[in-house]
Amino acid sequence: MSGRIDRIAVDVNDRVAGGQVLALINTDVIDDQITQARANLNATTAQVAQARATLGVDSAQLRRLQEVFRISGGKVPSRVELEQAQAAVARDHAATAAAQANVRAAEAQLSTAVTNRNRAVIRSPVSGVVLARQVEPGQTVAASFSTPTLFIIAEDLAAM
Repeated sequence: MSGRIDRIAVDVNDRVAGGQVLALINTDVIDDQITQARANLNATTAQVAQARATLGVDSAQLRRLQEVFRISGGKVPSRVELEQAQAAVARDHAATAAAQANVRAAEAQLSTAVTNRNRAVIRSPVSGVVLARQVEPGQTVAASFSTPTLFIIAEDLAAM
């Protein structure tokens, strides 16, 4: 990932273990994206709860109207009232489904932000010795089509 190098954790001739942190890319923007994504997820989760509550109220109203219609032999409520109640329930089902889809989208957005945050930590792919460090704190790394070389690490100097 691209960004400004905030910290270098190793130098030339340092022994490193596989998975050890070598450098950190600035994560201020990414941390803000994670905070925003979490807030969006909370908001969309609340929308699902609200849609379900509305569905519950409208479903109960429809059941009451249908029962009154049955008891009265079809005299009350009017067909229009029944159709309106049925349409309200159908709208509520659609609103619930849309809110659930928004939750999945917010979860994906959060997952992407967390993945980007994890990619900001540059780790050693192997255990060995740092032969060269080609990056300095404050330098901007641009991850474009080709991956930049930040460190050169030799796995086993005895085999060289």
